[in-house]
Amino acid sequence: MSDNSKRMGNPDDLEHLAKLFDGRGNLRDRLDEAFTRASHLGVRDTLSPIKPMVSWTDDTAVDLRRRAAVLRAENGDPKAAALYAGFKPEDLKGGSLPPEAMLIANASVADGSKFDSAWLKRKPGETYQDWLQRIPGDAVAKVSGDENLGEVVGDYISLTALASTVPGAFKMAAAGTLHLIKYFKSLKTPGSVKFLKAPGTTLAQILKGQGPSYLPSRVARLGASIGARTPAPILDFLAGKDSLAALSGKQWAWEANLLKVGKNAGSLSRATGASRLGAFASGAGAAARTAGFWRVTGIGGSAAATVIGGFDVWQEGNPADAFKRDKAGYVAKVSGVAFNASLTAAMIAPTPLTIGAAVVTGAVYGVASIVDNWDTVKKFPGKVADAGAWAGKKIGEGAGKLADGAKSLGKSIGGLFS
Repeated sequence: MSDNSKRMGNPDDLEHLAKLFDGRGNLRDRLDEAFTRASHLGVRDTLSPIKPMVSWTDDTAVDLRRRAAVLRAENGDPKAAALYAGFKPEDLKGGSLPPEAMLIANASVADGSKFDSAWLKRKPGETYQDWLQRIPGDAVAKVSGDENLGEVVGDYISLTALASTVPGAFKMAAAGTLHLIKYFKSLKTPGSVKFLKAPGTTLAQILKGQGPSYLPSRVARLGASIGARTPAPILDFLAGKDSLAALSGKQWAWEANLLKVGKNAGSLSRATGASRLGAFASGAGAAARTAGFWRVTGIGGSAAATVIGGFDVWQEGNPADAFKRDKAGYVAKVSGVAFNASLTAAMIAPTPLTIGAAVVTGAVYGVASIVDNWDTVKKFPGKVADAGAWAGKKIGEGAGKLADGAKSLGKSIGGLFS
């Protein structure tokens, strides 16, 4: 594509044309349907002359989107690099490219004659989240000219993500297991049944003077003191309104099944003559007030992580092929989705089933994530040492050039006074 054609092209038109090739219900889908029908009829061989059209359709659609991405990059569109990589606009959800990496990536796309943009292209089976994680490290490698330094950055991002998610998964697995053991033991003693609590509500318990037994007494007393001095409306807003927990047969808000609270509140509203919509609104409001701001926020965050993770797994394509490409990585992704989904369910309705599911999926997710990143963990210290040596060398080269410059300046000044 020439510079003139770049300036005169319309990226929207190119992307629309790409959809005609691989969009839902368009050429690629029709080809797949034709081959499927031919297979059922036993005449698939008769379509073999047009089989190359399948790969041609995919390649052409990707090429059109890359051309459109070049035009968008010239206009400063922050999504240009991802579109150039081969992702569709609908794929670009749930992540944002760091500004420094985005500038380098878009510069590579905007002027391919000066920059090698092949490193941006999506690899086989690579999801948008995988691509976002890879690009910053590759960008550093391009700028510095040192691949090891780029790997250090990429590995650091991976290990940071590992450190921010795996401990929480193991914590849920351990705490949930202990909680279930205490719960089932209490069932054997008449009159001492301890209800299950929603994950992530420990702070609410502490502020209301019901901190866990494993908490140091001094911390528990301090938390209860702070809670006692907090105005009741504010504490109820943050930690949940205990009086509404009775709608699900519980005493405390963190024990309440929010689905039951909402259902029973809605039924009461209907009994007083409210419409269906009014009853639904009443039930949803009661459930939200019972949960409190902190619990609602936790449910929202976990649900969002489930959706983003699920979309990431969907981008992997055929599960069998994805598992063959990266066994540990695929198991980590799938178990991560399952963990976030079960955690969301446990926060909404703390029951033996939901908490048990969170315990199991949390343990699987934690182990799979460590296995998937084990090579990175082992090699990271050595890569950091090599990066330090590279940095020291560059600093030394810079100091040498500075010294040579100072000598040349000294000679020039000396010449002026000789």
